Formats: sequence, C-alpha cells, structure tokens
Amino acid sequence: METVGSVTVSVLMLTYNRETMVSRAIESILHQTFQDFEFIIVDNGSTDKSGAIVDEYAAQDNRIRVIHRKRGNIGAGRNTALDSAQ
Repeated sequence: METVGSVTVSVLMLTYNRETMVSRAIESILHQTFQDFEFIIVDNGSTDKSGAIVDEYAAQDNRIRVIHRKRGNIGAGRNTALDSAQ
C-alpha cells in the first residue's frame, strides 16, 4: 500500500440497513482516481442484506475489509473503524 508522506490513506464507512444504497456508495469510492487505499466498512448490526452486500464486495476487492458488529451508536461504529485502520 502506498503512503502519502508517512500516512496511509484509509477510507472508513459505516452502514446500517442501507441495502438499497450501499452498493452505490461502495462503487463511488472504488471508482475514484486515487486507487491505493484501504477501505474499512463497518456493518453496524444491519438486519437487512447490507452485511451480505458488503461481504460480496470484500470478496472481490482486497482493499476492502468488513467488520460486522452488534448495533451501536454511530460514534462506537466510527471508533471500531478507526481502531482497525492501518
């Protein structure tokens, strides 16, 4: 993974029950000009197909890492992603 200066670029995204929108959000990130990043997606306890959708993307692109967690507030979800960032 390339670094910018001494910092690796990490993209963090949380999702909760957004199965109709999550693919579009992921595609938007993946089609950016800058391609050398880690993409951490936190599934914040979704009860719809969001978790399965993000897992499918992770299986196809090694930059994507998915963390499934129990439902919690947005701050806890962000902290989970930050703790996992390289």
